[in-house]
Amino acid sequence: MKESRTTASLLTRLRNRLSGAHVRSLHSELQAERERITRLEAELDELRRDSLRVAELVDLVEQRLTP
Repeated sequence: MKESRTTASLLTRLRNRLSGAHVRSLHSELQAERERITRLEAELDELRRDSLRVAELVDLVEQRLTP
């Protein structure tokens, strides 16, 4: 909780030093990056699922080809 207050305090000091337009710009940029992270995480999840499917198929092929 102390870390949260420290972060909030830092953000408050930064807001006081930056102009409103700059803060809005940074906020927009941060939001865009968060959305990008969400998309990348979804893509990573999809790639992991695909990789698992490939591994399962390789296992099936090995089972069928092994005498």
